[in-house]
Amino acid sequence: MSPSLMSSGAVVAPTPERLVRADADERVRLLERYVRAELGRVLGIAPDLVDTTGRAMGCLGIGSISAIELQLRMRAALGVDVHLRHLLTDRSAQALIDFLVEEFTPDGVGGRA
Repeated sequence: MSPSLMSSGAVVAPTPERLVRADADERVRLLERYVRAELGRVLGIAPDLVDTTGRAMGCLGIGSISAIELQLRMRAALGVDVHLRHLLTDRSAQALIDFLVEEFTPDGVGGRA
């Protein structure tokens, strides 16, 4: 089992505070691990099997119900609103990671830092 997952299958998210304090490389690693764990949980696959190379979320198997679940979980864990349209149509897993990284980057457009 991935270190991102607890034995109950719950995903462990990095805290927003940790993401803001992290250097750029660590922030990317933390968010990639988190996104892979969330997607893996929803898709029923191991996080390291989640394709982040540019396939649309729908091609990965994310549908409307799982997208809403992801949206709500990310809002609760990270305090970030990911628009449902991004999860359903024009976002790959890597684009989602990039969006979240920007949200927690000092001087980024997300304004969390």
